[in-house]
Amino acid sequence: MKTFAIILAAGKGTRMKSELPKVLHPIGGIPMVEHLVSKLETMDIDEIIVVIGYKGELIQQSLGPRVSYVVQREQLGTAHAVEQARSLLQDRQGATLVLTGDTPLIKTGTIENLIKVQHETQSAGVVLTTLQQNPPGYGRILRDKQTQKIYGIVEERDATSEQKKIQEVNTGIFCFDNQCLFQALPFIKNQNVQQEFYLTDIIEAMNNIEKIKHRRFESVLLEDPKEVMGINNPDQLQEAENVLQDRMKVLYKARG
Repeated sequence: MKTFAIILAAGKGTRMKSELPKVLHPIGGIPMVEHLVSKLETMDIDEIIVVIGYKGELIQQSLGPRVSYVVQREQLGTAHAVEQARSLLQDRQGATLVLTGDTPLIKTGTIENLIKVQHETQSAGVVLTTLQQNPPGYGRILRDKQTQKIYGIVEERDATSEQKKIQEVNTGIFCFDNQCLFQALPFIKNQNVQQEFYLTDIIEAMNNIEKIKHRRFESVLLEDPKEVMGINNPDQLQEAENVLQDRMKVLYKARG
């Protein structure tokens, strides 16, 4: 079974207050996106695709020929970003990871577990979730109260007051059956506050496709939310740096 990875890295990251693409800001002296690529390179990934946009040439200079590139010329949402990889992946069989380029702290074992669950369950997709109290800005996981089956993800801006009380949130990281992914993407609409094509709407899209709707959508709960902490401004970048340094201290101490 082949496995592919799509890294979303097209955004500018205006809150970083820098002209540098967000994913090139370093932690531990290494650009965020390179942390991800290096981890994926240690795994059995057949192709790594990076979606670039704002100053994409700088990302290409940083990563070089280690990965393939596709360009998102307009920032129309995460589903639109993934759609840019269609020409490279749509006819291929296997599993496709989707990761955000600003999550350098995610551990290799977490990614491997996500792939493992998708392979073992043969599900249409698996979303990585985590629990957060009063989570600002995160999409909420919607589950059937009786079966606990995931039937959707709602972005905070579109959520009702009741849905905002949900503490299980979307991390933005998925592993899909590749064929299911590209069958469902065209059915995602931009009928939301941002008028963007959200990848989070893919669960609802899959539930409306005859060939896919019988396949369950799974989830993996991440115990340590620091692995997927959002890095959207200089303060969060410094927080991520502190987490990384703490990890290194623990590693050095263990090696003794």
